[in-house]
Amino acid sequence: MGYNISEVSGGSVGGGTANVDTWTFTADLDDPSVTIVGGNFNVAPIDGGAQSEAGEYIFGTLSTTQWGTLSFDTDTGVFTFTIDRAAVFASGTDQTVSFTVTGETGTSSDTDTVIINILICVARGTVIATPAGPVPVEELCPGDLVLTADGRHEPIRWLGSRIVTSAELSADTSLRPIRISAGAFGSGLPARDLRVSPQHRVLVTGWRAELLFGEESVLVPAKGLVDDHLVGVDYSAEEVQYFHLLFDRHEVILTEGLPTESFYPGPHSMGELDGPVRAEILRIFPELGGESAPFQPAAPGLRIWEARLLARRPS
Repeated sequence: MGYNISEVSGGSVGGGTANVDTWTFTADLDDPSVTIVGGNFNVAPIDGGAQSEAGEYIFGTLSTTQWGTLSFDTDTGVFTFTIDRAAVFASGTDQTVSFTVTGETGTSSDTDTVIINILICVARGTVIATPAGPVPVEELCPGDLVLTADGRHEPIRWLGSRIVTSAELSADTSLRPIRISAGAFGSGLPARDLRVSPQHRVLVTGWRAELLFGEESVLVPAKGLVDDHLVGVDYSAEEVQYFHLLFDRHEVILTEGLPTESFYPGPHSMGELDGPVRAEILRIFPELGGESAPFQPAAPGLRIWEARLLARRPS
């Protein structure tokens, strides 16, 4: 009698119709209580009948040991993957691990694959340069000093964030984050893959900015830099969280070593904020309640069509 091994604790079916052979688990590290992913395999007879245990379960090695450790019971088919949260956050991006499990009974056997997706919010783990060294953005607070791109130490006056849900991302793909690959703008720029909101602006400096626009440095919306090679839309994100850092003036700060802008409280960006958030900012900066923001931009900004000229970077 043939059988399939079957994960019975809640893994999502990830492959096969008649013969299920892939099981997918998702761990969202936005919840600080999430430290493990566990499962349990049983034997499911192909022609029906009660599930039972295989004579033995054989677990394969992890695809990578960078993001956690695997333990298991060869008698019961129970496994536990313990997540190295610090390592995943330090990577600055979502991670995936996988392994195989084989159930053997007599001369019969079946092998399945387990895939574990480890998700972090778009800004979580992204490090911001400070006088004390790099600090993950989620650990910063108003009053903390941040190192600007030109070497000054400026205190954060307001810090906010917004979670974009899976439903919102599905309904409006323009909300999806932009992934900037490590080294896209030169060695260490950024130092690791960086994800930002589509409208978040990157400071681009060099001969191309001067030749094309007559400016030594320009601020460029991330979505205008998409080249589907080094900069692209991240379609894998299931939920993202965008952070905003506001200073006494518009600043250029270092995120993963890449110069990017702080929150610019212009009329458009202020209008996009929820009412309570906007009210909170206006309590700190009442002068922003007018039709035009008194903040001077840290550098000239480009329109999307202009930014696409810079996206055509030479290889």
